[in-house]
Amino acid sequence: LMTAAPGEGFCMFRPALLRQACDLPKPPPTKPKDTENQSGMNDYGAPYDDYDPNHDYVGAGADDDDDDVYLISQSNIDGMMDDGAANVNNSANNPSSNVNFEDPQIAALPRILLMGPRRGGKTSIQHVVFQKMSPHETLFRLEPTLSLERSLVDHTTLCRFTIQDFPGDYYGEDMPEQAVFAGGPTSLIFVVDAQDEPYDLVLQSFTSVVTRALQVNPQITVEVFINKVDGELFLSDESKYDCRRDIMTQVTDELNDAGIPDGSLAIRYHLTSIYDHSIYEALSRVVQRLIPQLPTLENLLNVLTATCSMEKAYLFDVVSKLYISTDSGPVDMQSVELCSDMIDVVLDVSGIYGLPSSNNSESAAVSANSNGTASSSTGEDGNEEKAAENGEGDNEVGGGDPENPSAYDSETASVIRLSNGMVLYLKEVDTMLALVCITRAENFNRRSLINYNISCLKQALGAIVDVTNLSTSPDAAASTTGKTGNASSRAQQQLVEV
Repeated sequence: LMTAAPGEGFCMFRPALLRQACDLPKPPPTKPKDTENQSGMNDYGAPYDDYDPNHDYVGAGADDDDDDVYLISQSNIDGMMDDGAANVNNSANNPSSNVNFEDPQIAALPRILLMGPRRGGKTSIQHVVFQKMSPHETLFRLEPTLSLERSLVDHTTLCRFTIQDFPGDYYGEDMPEQAVFAGGPTSLIFVVDAQDEPYDLVLQSFTSVVTRALQVNPQITVEVFINKVDGELFLSDESKYDCRRDIMTQVTDELNDAGIPDGSLAIRYHLTSIYDHSIYEALSRVVQRLIPQLPTLENLLNVLTATCSMEKAYLFDVVSKLYISTDSGPVDMQSVELCSDMIDVVLDVSGIYGLPSSNNSESAAVSANSNGTASSSTGEDGNEEKAAENGEGDNEVGGGDPENPSAYDSETASVIRLSNGMVLYLKEVDTMLALVCITRAENFNRRSLINYNISCLKQALGAIVDVTNLSTSPDAAASTTGKTGNASSRAQQQLVEV
């Protein structure tokens, strides 16, 4: 019997082990045909199963207790499998294991509720995006979710929320409705396995959950992730769109039957897969709806792109690679993927060359020339950039700690020149928050003015962060909008047209 353990090679179980595992009677040890030549080899030149060269097979009634030495008991196998599962669970490092979710400040954070059928991919989505697990590792490292799991995402002040991962086919029926759906800004993500047809029972459960949620929290946002659109059934975009259209039609019919008229609830549908960038795009749009400062951030980016003649600008959470805001221009999936890959390049290169040396020498830089040119550094290069940075001083939003140097700090910046004449420009603007801009090469000549405008944006973000940290009550949160608006207005007045 050949078996393949996850992450290991093939293991061959000998027939003696099969007998023991199946509780079969143990036959007497096989005697070699030539008792004078006890080589232990059978007619095919292979050793006998239970042959022991130190055992006397000639005498009748020979004791074969020594045979147990060569067998692995089933209990040992179970023990090894249990140990392996324990190691897998321990290796899934959950940074929220020591978080007190009953704390009022954490309980007031926006929430994402992950619900859906068994094996829909809810836990895989969370681990791939927020815990940096490889998509292929989810096939064997993740066990089914048996109870409600909660985690905290707290990479940057502007993007803080909690995730509640519900077990498959469990929708909190035995929990108080207020505890499940009520509270602050809440987004319900219902994950549907696109490869598990038909969808009738799953969508009936979805309708039931939405009906209960709207009764408790009419402001809840509902998202449907049509997951696993990466198999043989979805090789073309047309098949993906057909699947989404069928699900949308069934959901509309189910909601009408439940008394929820069409158009009263804005449900967004996303085609997702953990093997490409679609899951990051979908979660980015979900997270944006949970950020109360989103209009202010979008306005700042609109002014920046217009002043600096940029094509597009994104604010990225560096850890999860989700963009929490962008300007009002149309979003191109390919450009988002390019910016996300740029963050990976900057972190990888900075992790090798960007850490400051003991004598505080010049920060290292890396340049490459192929179809396009790329440069990445932890500090600015060139006199123009340094002159533009002089005005920042102590207004750095995410200043680095000299005692604990990091590969990503307040001086992190990178420029990648593409072969099509476009330029990708990354600059740190807050703790674990990066501004990634796309502009034309001819508009990137006066980089000193662009850096000055980004520094003004940085100061505005710093003011927004300070106000956000002070808003710990509903009354304070109500006054936050006016203060952030003032910070945005001041930044707009300081920007210089490039």
